[in-house]
Amino acid sequence: MQGLVNFAGEIGNAIAIMIPTFCYIMAIASFLFAGWGLWLQSQPINPFQGRPWIPFASLVMSGAFASFDRVLTLANGSAGTSMQVSIGSLTSYTPPTASNVMGNSPGDAIVNVVTLFSAFFQSFGAMACLWAFIAWRGIINGQTNRTLSGCIVQFTFGVMLINIIQVTTWLTQIFQTT
Repeated sequence: MQGLVNFAGEIGNAIAIMIPTFCYIMAIASFLFAGWGLWLQSQPINPFQGRPWIPFASLVMSGAFASFDRVLTLANGSAGTSMQVSIGSLTSYTPPTASNVMGNSPGDAIVNVVTLFSAFFQSFGAMACLWAFIAWRGIINGQTNRTLSGCIVQFTFGVMLINIIQVTTWLTQIFQTT
């Protein structure tokens, strides 16, 4: 079990390293696209005819990508938790030892197992939120046929994965038998 926990922790570390890279690449790409779009609006062949908001939305998305950790912190605040998200915080993760995983009840065992894999769940949730932002940008630009509600659902489940320990504790308390 400890080997699987170590492996999942390392995958979580790899995802946590890739998130800032993708965020800054998308921030630069969105900023350059916004500048290009604003310049094209003054040209006779304007591809944004009837959709003049696209360069401005891309400029806003550039700021959202550049400050993605603050966006996730605000989303966690909206979810009712006080967890502060830092983009590079999971790269120093050391997995806990898998001793006394069973606990005193089945609910304790579930919470203990989720706690062991929390680094993977949290970094995967942050990546799901990032992909929801990227998909939303594609929807605004007209590059994808996804719906906005799908991006909202994906972002919501990503925030739930970031707060996986609180969600698991809540679910085990709901289904706990007395």
